[in-house]
Amino acid sequence: MRLFTFFVLFSALLSGCSSNVKLAGQNVSNVDSNVDIDKSATIAVVPSKEGDDLTNKRYIPDIINALKERGFTNVSDSQNNPDYHLSVNFTSEETTETKKVPVFNNERNIPYTVCHRNPSTDARTCVTRYRQFMEPIVSGYDKVETPTKVYTFQYKLTDKKNNLILDSSNTVFHPTCSKWKMFEFLAKETIARANFNDPVDKPYSVEMKQDYNCQ
Repeated sequence: MRLFTFFVLFSALLSGCSSNVKLAGQNVSNVDSNVDIDKSATIAVVPSKEGDDLTNKRYIPDIINALKERGFTNVSDSQNNPDYHLSVNFTSEETTETKKVPVFNNERNIPYTVCHRNPSTDARTCVTRYRQFMEPIVSGYDKVETPTKVYTFQYKLTDKKNNLILDSSNTVFHPTCSKWKMFEFLAKETIARANFNDPVDKPYSVEMKQDYNCQ
């Protein structure tokens, strides 16, 4: 329910897949604060047993590169007895956005009164006039439903004893962008925003470069 509320809140930020594409997302994660993940620790990035295996494998190189940019030096998709396993899973679904929009009525000839006072006689004269143009007035609100797509990247970090260290779920919304481009975006953006020390639950928005193509 909270995710859907966030989506409605940020729907105004979404635009078509042309220049200046704006993407809105949500980053939620929980972490074991007692564990200090050393930058030199060996980490094996593997596809989750859940989800589509081919899709999950496709973005492992992006995740590895993003972790290395964060300073982790021993990250690969094949490690012998690694300190940690990072399992990744990409999913997508179609949903419907519901939001309220104002309904306008155009009213003609709305009366208004203008009064003048004669300085000599102190007599007051009032004249009623009518506007001769269309004036929009909000008469109520209506619900509008539009289809959109939700893309999710979830990753879990476990230690050698299979203890869960970090569990993170990251979403991004767009009605027309390619699934593969959105997963590529999530793979890089999620790791760049990852917090390995504290829990996170916050939205974000990103305006892509002018020549960005999300198809």
